[in-house]
Amino acid sequence: MSENPGGTPPRDDEPAKAAEPVEPPTAPDPVAPAVPDPAPAAPPVPPAPPVPPAPPAPAYGQPPAAPPAPAYGQPPAGYPPQSSPYGQPAPGSYPPPPPPGGYGPPAPGAYPAPAGGYGAPVQASPIGEAYSYGWKKFTQSGGLFILAALVWFVAFIIVLSIVGAIFGGFGALFYPDGDMSAGLQLGFSLGTFVFSAVAAIAGYLIQAAFIRAALDVTEGRQLSFGDFFKIVEPGPVILTALILALVNAVLNVVPFFGGLIALAVNFLLLFTFWFVIDKHLAPIDAMKASYQLVTANLSTTILFYLLSIAIFIGGAILCGIGLLVAVPVVLLATAFLFKRLLGDPIAA
Repeated sequence: MSENPGGTPPRDDEPAKAAEPVEPPTAPDPVAPAVPDPAPAAPPVPPAPPVPPAPPAPAYGQPPAAPPAPAYGQPPAGYPPQSSPYGQPAPGSYPPPPPPGGYGPPAPGAYPAPAGGYGAPVQASPIGEAYSYGWKKFTQSGGLFILAALVWFVAFIIVLSIVGAIFGGFGALFYPDGDMSAGLQLGFSLGTFVFSAVAAIAGYLIQAAFIRAALDVTEGRQLSFGDFFKIVEPGPVILTALILALVNAVLNVVPFFGGLIALAVNFLLLFTFWFVIDKHLAPIDAMKASYQLVTANLSTTILFYLLSIAIFIGGAILCGIGLLVAVPVVLLATAFLFKRLLGDPIAA
């Protein structure tokens, strides 16, 4: 092999190609995560339970059917409910079904309906309240009662004087052959009967006028002087006066116990005029109603009757002047008792 000492080194015909840049290796594509299997199908939704029928509408007077919300202090879940005091249903429970008949029990605090007729007794004796009411109303309008009583008393004396003058000489018409003793006896007997009958009827008519005034007081009406001279229901009042006068006349001729029997009968017929005037009953019906009301409240009416007699006696002892107070007070107390025993409203 020949060498070329000192010569130039051989030259390549073509310059060396520049080195191409080396591409960095590409990262492999990340492996996609495996797609999970689809979730299993949801189980079918069971149908909703049937809605129970709505409870029937509560009867008249029953509380609403919806249970009340639990009150403060209710036990937590899992504990038995506390028993309700006094027999009331526990909170959250439904009220008991209404009793047969469609009407529920009365609301708490309500007064029970009064029984029919005039025989339902009251629970408490109202005697003290009746006399307190009579005195209270007498202090408010006692002047009218006293003035009217004085006018009626004068008229009563005048009428009886006229009757006595007419029948005082009535025996002269019956002189048998100049026998004045027999004629006077017959005339005196007839005159006494007529005099007593007129006195009784006049007394009952005066009593009826004052009864109407006393009833007006219990009904809250303003009294006037003319109210004491009005006879309400004059026909039934006069007929009742005739019947009562006849009953007392017959009983008073009974020997020994006639007066006591008359006192007992007048007690049982205590409210006869009150029923005639206030309830517009016929005389016989009023007498029956008075008997029923008195016997249904026997202890109350007996005590009231005896106390009234004692008050009248006390008023008569004071030279009769006390009767001007005793009679109106007892009359107003009787009006109160009559209304209370019947359950009627009474004005304060």
